[in-house]
Parts: sequence; structure tokens; C-alpha cells
Amino acid sequence: MACCPTEEKYGYEDCRFEKDVDENFHCSICYNVLKEPRTCRNNDHIFCLACITQHLKVNSQTCPECNEHLSVHTLRRPRVLNNMLCKLKINCDHASRGCPQFTCLEDLKTHVVNCGYAPVLCSNAECGMEINKQDKVHHETEVCDYRKVKCHDCEQIREDVGTLKGSLIELDGKVEQGIKKLDEK
Repeated sequence: MACCPTEEKYGYEDCRFEKDVDENFHCSICYNVLKEPRTCRNNDHIFCLACITQHLKVNSQTCPECNEHLSVHTLRRPRVLNNMLCKLKINCDHASRGCPQFTCLEDLKTHVVNCGYAPVLCSNAECGMEINKQDKVHHETEVCDYRKVKCHDCEQIREDVGTLKGSLIELDGKVEQGIKKLDEK
């Protein structure tokens, strides 16, 4: 999944980007690359939305940089900065599962939803193995020990088993007759 367990909510780690990210694109609270950037009103200090929201809940209602009065409602969206961030190339959330894709930050959510490397569970009863989405059909129909196997020659096999049963019964009878003859001697 992501490099950092907090990344789902807070900023993106630098290691995920194709190129080095300018330090001006980092949150001054979590120090990661900004996610949903917001600024204070007067001095344009930038933060991730989740970071500054958490700061305002836990601490005073002030900017952690300049101490100006601040609330979630007075935060501004820095449109130009957001547009620049959207163009940065970031690797997929499923890179650790094998996805080689780098996509623009603005397209990341769409890519992740459709990514063939997203983890899914095998739907065969008793399996429950976590596999890549792109491998699901192959796993469930070809590889899984719990897959349903379709018998293409079932009728022929039933006939053959019936014939073998008859032959075994006949042989069993002959063996019993042979044993009786040996006992009589």
C-alpha cells in the first residue's frame, strides 16, 4: 500500500514521487508533500487539510506558523499551488504489490480504483487468499486449490466406473470360488 500508514489522511511521502518535490510543496506540520493544501488568511502558510484541521482541534485556533487567528472556515484553498501539485507524478498506492505506474497526482484516485494490482480476496469458498485484482480470474479458475472444477467427461467416467465395478464384482466372485476349491482339497 502507501509508504506511510498516515498517508491516507495526511501528506504524501517524498519517496512516492518520480522527481524530487520542491520544499515549498511540503506541509509545515507533517513535512510531507501537501495533500488538499490550505493556507492561513494573511500569510499564506500552507498545510495539508487534515493536518491543520487536527492542529486546530487539539491546539488553539491559531496558525502554527504566525499565530494569527484561524479556523477551518477561514482556511483558503491555494488554487495556483493546487494546480502545480496536481501535475506532479506519483507512484500508485499499490506499488508494493507490483504496480509500476506513475500518474499525475490529480489522476491518482481514479488510477487506484481501476488498478489491476489492487488487493482483492479470492471468492472460492474456504480460500480467502488476497490476490491482485488482475489475477483474480486466473487464480479462481486455474490456480486455487478450492476452485470449482468442471468435469467435461463426467458421463463417460460414470460409465467406466460402472464397468469397472461390474468387473470387480465378477473377479471377487471368481476369487471366492477359487478359495472354496482350495478349502475343499
